[in-house]
Amino acid sequence: MANMAGGWQGFSMEDSRKRNIEMQENFKELSPAEVLVKLQRGNARFWTGCASRPEASAFERRAMIMQQFPSTAILGCSDSRVPVEVVFDQGLGDMFVVRVAGNSLDTSTTASLQYAVKHLSVKVLMVMGHEGCGAIKAAGLPIAQIEQEPQELANALKMLKRGLDEQRLKNVHDARAYDREAVITNVRRQVEGLCRDAAIMKKVQNEELIVVGCFYEISSGIVDFFMEVTEAPTAAAEPHLVMKGVHSGVQSRMEYHVDQTPKADCEGSEQGVIFKRQVSFTPPAQESAPVKPSEGDGIHMRYAMALA
Repeated sequence: MANMAGGWQGFSMEDSRKRNIEMQENFKELSPAEVLVKLQRGNARFWTGCASRPEASAFERRAMIMQQFPSTAILGCSDSRVPVEVVFDQGLGDMFVVRVAGNSLDTSTTASLQYAVKHLSVKVLMVMGHEGCGAIKAAGLPIAQIEQEPQELANALKMLKRGLDEQRLKNVHDARAYDREAVITNVRRQVEGLCRDAAIMKKVQNEELIVVGCFYEISSGIVDFFMEVTEAPTAAAEPHLVMKGVHSGVQSRMEYHVDQTPKADCEGSEQGVIFKRQVSFTPPAQESAPVKPSEGDGIHMRYAMALA
């Protein structure tokens, strides 16, 4: 009989199979909203210095050999200061992690996230940027300076640069606010890219998946869940920003129109989502005030949204 507490005492492959089935059943019972709360609470433990730092026993690790059941997929930055499992106080098998400089979408990162959504059935899909991102800072340099870098690096920076909306960022004069707004703009662009995928949007529509954009503040340890994706109540050619999230602890939502138009008639690249070729969000009215998190959340978070 396996001793799960000790981790080493006489477990068999049959014990591991049974445990794997239990893990699968536990995964199926989780709703996307519950997974999101789990991430928020894990981050709260981290930045308050109360992290549980979960470790799997030998028995648990053996049970994971057969199949994985991550509840979250995340596109994060490769920066050494942003280890996502640590930031969210998660353990082995909890998160499907894709890390690349500037947390940007390309063929490899997109394919990895598509795999997580389609084959692993993750409940939360997250793009997370962070304070002081070197890739975003470098992408803001003049093209002539960027082109002095090695070819692959220069190409990656120019790809990031195209989505930064530098004309709008020129209106931000405080250095720290500029850093945050540049990173958030990039996160928003990557989320928009993911939402071109009809399969992802279909899961959002069916409430099987929550897609969120986050900003990690290295100096405090706090992750700001500043945006989530929802289906637009009415047809719209462009995504629309609403300054009130659907789920607790999320500052705003980006509404997308999910359509069943045949692919040949669809303006976007994928059936089921209508997009213009150059995607941009519609900002809220200037008088729209940010919504504070519920007092009953039990989790303190800081929110900021710089409007155009």
